[in-house]
Amino acid sequence: MEHIQLRNETPDAVEALAGGIAHDFNNLLAAIKGRASLMMNSVKPSDPLYHHIIEIINCIDKGSEIANQLLGFAKVDEYYTSSIDINRLVRKSMENLDLSGKRIVLDVDLDSKPLVVDGDPDKINQVMASIVHNAILAMPKGGKLSVVTESAAILNGTAESYGLETGFFVKITITDSGIGMEKAVLENIFSPFYSADHERFPEKKGLGLTFAREIVQNHDGVIDVWSSPDMGSSFSIILPLKETADNFDIPAEDEKLIMGNESVLLVDDEERILTVGREICKALGYSVVTADSGKEALKIYKNKTKKINLVILDMIMPEMNGLETFMELKKLNPDIKVLLSTGYSIDEKAQEMLRQGCKGYILKPYSVIDFSHKLREILEL
Repeated sequence: MEHIQLRNETPDAVEALAGGIAHDFNNLLAAIKGRASLMMNSVKPSDPLYHHIIEIINCIDKGSEIANQLLGFAKVDEYYTSSIDINRLVRKSMENLDLSGKRIVLDVDLDSKPLVVDGDPDKINQVMASIVHNAILAMPKGGKLSVVTESAAILNGTAESYGLETGFFVKITITDSGIGMEKAVLENIFSPFYSADHERFPEKKGLGLTFAREIVQNHDGVIDVWSSPDMGSSFSIILPLKETADNFDIPAEDEKLIMGNESVLLVDDEERILTVGREICKALGYSVVTADSGKEALKIYKNKTKKINLVILDMIMPEMNGLETFMELKKLNPDIKVLLSTGYSIDEKAQEMLRQGCKGYILKPYSVIDFSHKLREILEL
């Protein structure tokens, strides 16, 4: 299995344009997903509208994936690393997968032990989404989609063929019973914008698998692929197993809204984000004040320092960006609790915020449930 570090030589002007478009697109999706999530949490699953809301959210997530690919085209994204329980990540991802009307049977088999890696959960989710999307395309008449997690020891011979060090790894294997791929297709599926000439195979136009491989390589792992015509395909995402996996404290799984009653300052230069953010915070029980710029946020915080428990701060803003605003807020209160909310990527400015004491981040677009959990996580630090 080829294992290389891809280089990106995109001109700065194209990088800036792509980044700006992705940021604006993610902000728009954040506003839509926020309202869709509010509707979903007020509609019972038995309501005919519930399925439509779920499909809207799935489309938003796909749009966000495209925006992230645009960022990857512009530059190699920064990665925010944390300990990830792969079993939990896979379970949640598969629970959110909508296979209605596709005649596909989903079989998920998770390892009985925690499988923990160091990595960026959003990026690993993006890899899985790209592979699962292609698996579904390969089964136009229906079939079986299997997702298996397991630990594996990779020793000398195999490690050398993968370009890895010997050791213990986590394998996420995604298998479909679809039409499979011929050798010529298999050899080119990671090439940008590759399209299979043979009409029996789904077109592989796009950058999804290209970025999937790059993301896995940036996590010191590889993607292993097996396929044969009429026999389906199998993709294994192989990532280094964290040494302290057995001692990893898995948080209790809770997919319900977590309410609060603290005071929040929401800072964003986009009115639609402020509007939906205000409604989400109120629905979760918080009192909320909004500011449309860093300067306005500083002015409000100076007057309400003792009454504001958390600041939710956008990164990309005119005049004073998120990092600059954060550093000024810290001068007013060194113990301030700040949540970075961004539709861009965890770039150097965001990394600097985290190093300087920003308590965490959430990527737009996000669901109301994820947002409610993130607020409690930071407020209870």
